[in-house]
Amino acid sequence: MSEELKDVWNVEIKTSFDVNNIIYEKKVLIIIKNHSPYIRRFEVGTKYINIEDQYEALKFRMHYNLISPIVISIDKYRKETIEVLIPKVNHHLGDNIIFYVKNLDKNEEKEIQYNL
Repeated sequence: MSEELKDVWNVEIKTSFDVNNIIYEKKVLIIIKNHSPYIRRFEVGTKYINIEDQYEALKFRMHYNLISPIVISIDKYRKETIEVLIPKVNHHLGDNIIFYVKNLDKNEEKEIQYNL
């Protein structure tokens, strides 16, 4: 009997306020779980930053640390956490960031919206 192996992955997001720096107010933790029996490569990046006030958006982009996408390999049945530091700026209602996580081996992409 051959049993089919599950080849799935998922993403969750958490917020941490444990930041010891005056420039940043919080950390966004992007947790990628690889439930597949294979090593998978993932690309993590920022698709869109929506900050209404142009001056605050400029300040945000100067200190934001996920400007360029990163590529990581996750071993089978493991998880990885990516920390994204969020700079201190005056946020308005509706300001958000859209992150993306792309499985490069299966060519699947998931988007996560994070409200500031």
